[in-house]
Amino acid sequence: MEQKTIEFLAGQAHAEQVRITAELDAALRELDTEMSELAEVLRVEHIGPGVGMRDMQAEHVFLLAVRHHVWNVTEEGWGLKVCDGLPNGSLRPMWPIYGVARLRKQQLIQALPEFFVGLADAVRDAGKDETPAGRRVLSIAAAFA
Repeated sequence: MEQKTIEFLAGQAHAEQVRITAELDAALRELDTEMSELAEVLRVEHIGPGVGMRDMQAEHVFLLAVRHHVWNVTEEGWGLKVCDGLPNGSLRPMWPIYGVARLRKQQLIQALPEFFVGLADAVRDAGKDETPAGRRVLSIAAAFA
C-alpha cells in the first residue's frame, strides 16, 4: 500500500468530519489487504477499540480485531475485521473494515489512531517489531499518531 493512502486515512481520522467517498472506500480496501498480509506474517492478536454505535453508547458491541478469523467453513485467515464484541459473540467477524455502513465507517476511521497505537504495542510486546512486517506496522502507527 502506498504511503499516500495511509496519509489520506490518517488525515480523515483526525478530521472534524470523515468524508465518506469512493476514495475512502478504496483506501480502506487497500488497508484491509495490507493488514491481512501483515497479520498473516506477524500472527499477533490485538483487540482494539469499539466501533459500535456511539450515539447509543454501544461502542463495545463491535470491536476492531486483528486475529485469525473464521468466516465460514471455507474461508479463514489472519486479518483486521470488525467483530462481535459481546461476551457471547466470541469475536465473530462481522464485516471487513471497508464493508461497514456509513455511520459506523466514520467511527471506524476515527478509531484507527487508537487501534494502531495498540497494535504497535502488541507487536513490540511479541518481540516482532524488528521484522519487516513489524516495522511496517510501526510505520503505519506513526502516520496515524
